[in-house]
Amino acid sequence: MRIRPAAITLALLALVAGLAAAALTPSSAAASTKPCWEQVIDDWLDNGTIDGHYKASCYQQALKRVPEDLRDYSNITDAISAALSDSLRGSGPGSSTPGGGNGSGSGSGSGNSDPTGGPPRKTQAAPPQSIYSQGINHLGTTKASSIPIPLLVLAALGALLLLSAGGLAASKRIKAHRPPPPR
Repeated sequence: MRIRPAAITLALLALVAGLAAAALTPSSAAASTKPCWEQVIDDWLDNGTIDGHYKASCYQQALKRVPEDLRDYSNITDAISAALSDSLRGSGPGSSTPGGGNGSGSGSGSGNSDPTGGPPRKTQAAPPQSIYSQGINHLGTTKASSIPIPLLVLAALGALLLLSAGGLAASKRIKAHRPPPPR
């Protein structure tokens, strides 16, 4: 029994498509429990600030494991360091007791404190997201454990090249089996 080359090509394309689909589907085991350092990074990726309260060891592990591109092109290390120092001080983000003083001072300086007794410094809100950023967020690639977008683009280009090569091979075979035109 001889298998036709077109059937082999089709089977290979189906295998590649299946592998690509399996690679893009997140596993339920990986999504069920995340290490705390990954939760810290995901919290920052959500809106550019760390809103949750985590253990100091989580912040320290997150600082060690920040991806290189985020370390180079964002302020994530500064945000994690600030959250770490807040947690070590005992006043997390949004806490009503930011300092440890007795409150007897009557300064008239131009500090960042709020005269109503609020927190000494407000964090600046993240700017509204662009359409591009919203599209990226809908892809689901904003988590620390997700597949990077350049890898997805390369996989799509590779699949496109395989499909075009399969189409060229099929067209050559079809032309080879066609009888020559009459003269």
